[in-house]
Amino acid sequence: MEQPCRTPRSAPRRSHSYNPIRALLMAVRTCRVRHCNEPASSQFSPHCRRHKSTLRRHGDPEQRGVTLTELKPFLARVRARIAKNDDSPLWPHLENLWRDIVSDARQEVTRPVGNRYQRSAANELLNVDADSSPMEIIVTTLAMHVFWHDRPSRFRSDSAFWLQLARRVRALTSRHCGLRYDHETGRDKRIYREMTPKAGAIIGQKLSSTFGAVGFQFAALDNREKEEADKAKDAITNAIRELR
Repeated sequence: MEQPCRTPRSAPRRSHSYNPIRALLMAVRTCRVRHCNEPASSQFSPHCRRHKSTLRRHGDPEQRGVTLTELKPFLARVRARIAKNDDSPLWPHLENLWRDIVSDARQEVTRPVGNRYQRSAANELLNVDADSSPMEIIVTTLAMHVFWHDRPSRFRSDSAFWLQLARRVRALTSRHCGLRYDHETGRDKRIYREMTPKAGAIIGQKLSSTFGAVGFQFAALDNREKEEADKAKDAITNAIRELR
């Protein structure tokens, strides 16, 4: 005799009380940056608003901008090296390389169809060239590479350095600045047009690939001279100690 088919009884469900605190913690994402507990700017962003803005402006959420005051010692070192080799044929060659970059930028902006970030980078380069001398641009680029060589931990990544390099070179012109009337104070307020991260990376990579090797050579020469000076001091110190 056939037994009737019985449906297995499902396990009883456990009743969980709704925990609003746990639901809130699961719904709110926090910033990915270490020691930052701020909520993410959106459900798709890994960073809070502050670090998201820093990533866009500086190339890394933890990167600090390079100021002119911070760069001044390296600018002085580069200018001293150039003055020491005033008759070197290297400087006209570097100026010609910059003119090649400007020529490529002019071709980019005249193309009827092209990449918008490439076009934006080309316009930024043309603005810098219009307000600055080639040697001033080259000196700033070389100083940034000497800075990178001596203090690599100051830059969080290669992309962060490229963007800082582009920002320092871009600061040689004021064409990205403007004035806006502030009704509360009754005065004009200076405002700045931000450069897109992709355009800044294009500028930084282009400058670094063109002039970076020269900047690193400057840093190596400075280090060699410092070592020679230290050896001379040590020799004098040892000679003094050996006096009878």
